[in-house]
Amino acid sequence: MKKVAVIGAGLCGATAAAELTRQGYQVTVFDKGRGAGGRMSSKRTDQGYLDMGAQYFTARSQEFKRQVNSWLEAGLVELWPCTTALLSDEDGVSSLQISADQQARYIGVPSMQSPVKDLVQSIPQFTGCRIEQLSYRQQSWTLVCEQGLSYAGFDAVVVTLPPVQAQRLMAQSALPELMGSSAQLLEPCWAVAMHTRAIPSEDAIFCQHPKLRFISHQQHKKGRLPCYILHFNAEFSALHLQEPAEFWFAEASAILRQQLNIQDDITAVVAHRWLYASQNDQLSAPGLIDLPEQRLWVAGDWSFGGRVENAYLAGLKLAQAVIEQS
Repeated sequence: MKKVAVIGAGLCGATAAAELTRQGYQVTVFDKGRGAGGRMSSKRTDQGYLDMGAQYFTARSQEFKRQVNSWLEAGLVELWPCTTALLSDEDGVSSLQISADQQARYIGVPSMQSPVKDLVQSIPQFTGCRIEQLSYRQQSWTLVCEQGLSYAGFDAVVVTLPPVQAQRLMAQSALPELMGSSAQLLEPCWAVAMHTRAIPSEDAIFCQHPKLRFISHQQHKKGRLPCYILHFNAEFSALHLQEPAEFWFAEASAILRQQLNIQDDITAVVAHRWLYASQNDQLSAPGLIDLPEQRLWVAGDWSFGGRVENAYLAGLKLAQAVIEQS
């Protein structure tokens, strides 16, 4: 039986691990976080979850539609009955307009990472384990974590980290430079949760705004704390990347008052910095990146243009690439 190490337990890594396990491979998953989920992770609070990363996902391909239907039947996801709007700001003049559509949007239940965790629930996992170095000798891979522990005997390695982290891992392992310009594919995003008693008329607000890319409200998300989540755009996030949480709370509060006209008290909940979040649409998606002779592959949602669905499809393609090379 072939042994495969999967580095990264977001949806891409979890999908690859699950598919390879289904095909009879012996898989071990490594992730620096506390559990599976990646950018689909939700933050747990005493009052409910906060979706600080992905707010929802859609399904367009037949492969992902089948998987989503399976999750629906298992109660791991449900439709998000959201109303949509567009917030625009041009020359300091803001407008909020209803922008209804027929797009089906899904959320994990009771948290966004629920379907991801389900994919790997029966697969050996090392969490809180940041892999710092890879070594390939005698057709076998050894992984070394930041604590200095080694994990040996793998026939193949699948890397599903953000491109900058994958590039760093390659360099620290004295492996060939694989990422090139792809290392700059993912841009930062500050996400800010704010609570107010005001009940919004829209749950999902798309933004054409100098600071924002998206605002959502969790009132119609099962298992969540009913509050606003504001996602600031890559340009504004990068410009103020090192600012403390208080800066972001003040920015979010001002936007809620000035652009959404909220008069009630507004309470800061949490601010989270994603260093690698939205896709840079000025760069081309590279597809899978590989060292086939050494049986190493690198991919993520960024391989095919971003979006949750593409993380799943990338995971399937990674698994197929491993199988074809075995």
